[in-house]
Amino acid sequence: MVRRTGLVVGFAVVVALALGGCVGTQGADADLAVEAYVEPGDGSAANVSDASRRATTIGIDGVTVADDGAGLNDLPGGVAALARTARTGGAAPELLVSNFSESIGDFSPEVGTALLSDAGNRSRVAERLAELASDAHMRGVQIDLESLRSRDRAGLVAFAATLEDAVHERLGSDAEVSIAVMASTDERGYRDTGYDLGALADHVDRFVLMTYDQHGPWSGAGTIGSLPWAERVVDAAERSGVPADRIDLGIAGYGYVWSGSGDAQVSPARARELAGDDARWSARTGEWSATLDDGRELHWSDARSYRARVALAEDLGLHGVALWSLNTLELPGSETT
Repeated sequence: MVRRTGLVVGFAVVVALALGGCVGTQGADADLAVEAYVEPGDGSAANVSDASRRATTIGIDGVTVADDGAGLNDLPGGVAALARTARTGGAAPELLVSNFSESIGDFSPEVGTALLSDAGNRSRVAERLAELASDAHMRGVQIDLESLRSRDRAGLVAFAATLEDAVHERLGSDAEVSIAVMASTDERGYRDTGYDLGALADHVDRFVLMTYDQHGPWSGAGTIGSLPWAERVVDAAERSGVPADRIDLGIAGYGYVWSGSGDAQVSPARARELAGDDARWSARTGEWSATLDDGRELHWSDARSYRARVALAEDLGLHGVALWSLNTLELPGSETT
């Protein structure tokens, strides 16, 4: 997901109605899934406790692939406790696995290739993931391999197939394998970033489209993930072979500040504090923006943005939505703003 140098958007709770059931009080249609992401840390247990009473699946970030691709790094402390909290609240916990590298502070293409290009590595990592998920009483595993390249497409499909077998063997045939997918607005874009979506659909139950980070500190100022852009991302995924009823629409629960010092990423609450009376809502993009007194530009997505995207997901006939993340925004309720 979104873990870049200098940002505080750690995370990963997948609160999805993906394993069945219906939405509680969060305001979506009864058939619309709701996800959210969280990572272990101060306050995470309370965030999970609150969200799990109103959603179905909590995917917890999680574990990372070793630099050589042959195994996994140690599971962070607190993951099992968050899984227990989710289950107590009535949600199904899910374990995320990523190629995030602490040494570069971002997702590593090299780590991804090291895992996906070697059948032995794929098998060992899949078996270990299923074992960790079983030990923590998870209900599934989510693949979060990002910044991949076109050379990784076949390996990613092979890894998904191997993981599917391992998860079903350890967790049961009803356990879920899902995948987080970096956003593209055309079919070639997905292929170039390592996703053969049509082939993956044979082994993956649910596709979480990361329809956020349309703009960020690495680009010029702009929307975090505008509604028109998100719709184009969904359309490209469907044309690539993913049925609408297996797609979750990603929703940002954060914002960015441009042309300033310090952390570029801010929570919605901090964004509102910075913007004050200069905050402007756009119905077209479904986001807030402001130009601060010192000239910095600010864009952010909050609870109102969340509700706008729930409406879009319903209109498009999608499986659900996916909030990134509970570490910066609690799961919004159904009230309008």
